[in-house]
Amino acid sequence: MCGITGLFRLNASSCKANIIQKMNTTLNHRGPDDNGVWEGAPGVALGHCRLAVQDLSQDGHQPMHSACDRFVMVFNGEVYNFAEIRQSLSQQSFKGHSDSEVVLCAIAEFGLKAALRKFNGMFALAIWDKQQKTLSLARDRVGKKPLYFGRSNDFFCFSSELKALKVISDFTPELDMQALGQYMRFNYIPAPYSIYQGIYKLAPGSFVTLTVDELTSEHDLLDKCQQYWSALDVAAHQFNHPFSGTLDEAQTHLTHLLEDSTRLRMISDVPFGVLLSGGIDSSLVASMMQKQSARPVNSFSIGFSHSDKDEAHLAKNIASYLGTSHNELYVSGQDALDLVPDIAQHYDEPFADSSQIPTFIVAKLAKSKVTVALSGDGGDELFYGYNRYFRNIKNWQISQKIPDALKRAVSGQLFRLASTQKLGLTTNKYANEIGAMNVLDMYMSRICKWVAPENLMLHPHTPEQHKLHAVSALDLPRPEHYLMLYDYVTYLCDDILVKTDRASMANSLELRSPLLDHRITEFAWSLPMSMKFHEGKGKHVLRKVLDQHIPNSLTNNPKHGFGAPIKSWLNGPLNDWAEDLLTQDKIEQQGIFDSEKVALLWHDFKHKKKKYHTQLWNMLMFQSWYHNQ
Repeated sequence: MCGITGLFRLNASSCKANIIQKMNTTLNHRGPDDNGVWEGAPGVALGHCRLAVQDLSQDGHQPMHSACDRFVMVFNGEVYNFAEIRQSLSQQSFKGHSDSEVVLCAIAEFGLKAALRKFNGMFALAIWDKQQKTLSLARDRVGKKPLYFGRSNDFFCFSSELKALKVISDFTPELDMQALGQYMRFNYIPAPYSIYQGIYKLAPGSFVTLTVDELTSEHDLLDKCQQYWSALDVAAHQFNHPFSGTLDEAQTHLTHLLEDSTRLRMISDVPFGVLLSGGIDSSLVASMMQKQSARPVNSFSIGFSHSDKDEAHLAKNIASYLGTSHNELYVSGQDALDLVPDIAQHYDEPFADSSQIPTFIVAKLAKSKVTVALSGDGGDELFYGYNRYFRNIKNWQISQKIPDALKRAVSGQLFRLASTQKLGLTTNKYANEIGAMNVLDMYMSRICKWVAPENLMLHPHTPEQHKLHAVSALDLPRPEHYLMLYDYVTYLCDDILVKTDRASMANSLELRSPLLDHRITEFAWSLPMSMKFHEGKGKHVLRKVLDQHIPNSLTNNPKHGFGAPIKSWLNGPLNDWAEDLLTQDKIEQQGIFDSEKVALLWHDFKHKKKKYHTQLWNMLMFQSWYHNQ
């Protein structure tokens, strides 16, 4: 696991290699074991900082040159099936045994797009073609590894994290208010946008190849991006061509896929473990790991002191049953207070999923003993696991029995009422939900933190909803499919995986997710809903697989999620920190938000005990980021 950087600038007066070295330094947490820079004509420089996981020798050093010397590559991530790909290559003489060398050889032999389709892994890469004088960027199917790219002034740049771009002396970005509107809605900024104008995230399953002219001209960078794997296309096909076997056959096939996916992600030259929350997904991954390990696997979990969100005892019971070497840590309000003032800076742009705190702490705990850890990310989106899915579908079924004219009339009345209220948060939410004409619109009203962020912003830009429209336009058999697919292409890659990548890499820990193997993803999309939702519970087939390894009595618990007790913390140890960030003077000086509405939000939370802690955390994470950028 690593950090990658790059810069393209013609006729530069300063040495690009020196700039790249500074960019690398900002990413030392992603790769503390090695550092490399390459500069070449006509104006390109690449950088790499390495967390050595596979082939710890200097044979894995990057930037890496192909045997034919045509290509130079920087690579972040892991391709788990590299041994299989290596056997298929005509070149059989390799310097070392790293997956990076196999990746570069595969691209040289098969071409970029064909090679990407062969890779099973998580990665972001950049490759310079000396012959064609082109720069190519690529990202894994689901978007596990980050990659920012774009132009500022007269240069093109890219990096694993935005902070690396900020060390470039003439990098002068402006806030993208449309992206900020998206953040206010969702707690994160969806790809391909970033908080800065002209700087983008490469979309999952995509690549882009740019000529010298395209790197420096005004060409639209997003128009040049291509997909080698489309979640929307693959999912739509699988939903409409469901698995025709029995539940037992699905269970057997899924077990084989999970065993192989876990086996591949246990290949490592450094110690590894598992993040164990006590839920279905992480328990399944832990059981698969322990089954394939000759010694106790290191497992890690955290709990919250004096909180109803604490599930550490569940993880401990499962670890005891499996025989893992378990490690746990309990988090207090003071622990959060120590971490919160700086946590926004690990994300480089506004990010407000409160589970970023426990995720960071458990990653730090894991790093104390291992360099690689596996997690259960992906199970909810693929196997219908979120409680909000069940509630939304139930409400949609009720809504369909109500005449559209009546829904529009009631919704309109509520919107008018909201316009007379100073905040109108709850009223706006109900108005959207009641007036929804399709299941995704209703779902949006449930998941948005601010249904109408433009009411809070002084200079609003209506957020674009490209992915919402793309998913809505599909012809899917069931309403449940729309919810899962929308979350897969938005919430999973832009929230969950951003959270886990930044939290783990800030602690120099590589995090791998067996459930996000694309073979499991594609099989999960083919399963009928009866194999996912049964007797009021999601993840039916996953539970059947888990029952083979852990007694149902240990895993049949209500789902609580991995959030932090933000409400009690804001009323306690984080109160002064929040008060300072939300002062009227600060809000007015920024010129972004309506200071009176922000003050009212804080007042009603503190004194009227209204449940605005989610919206406040959203505001506070922006404020913390803004005042430290």
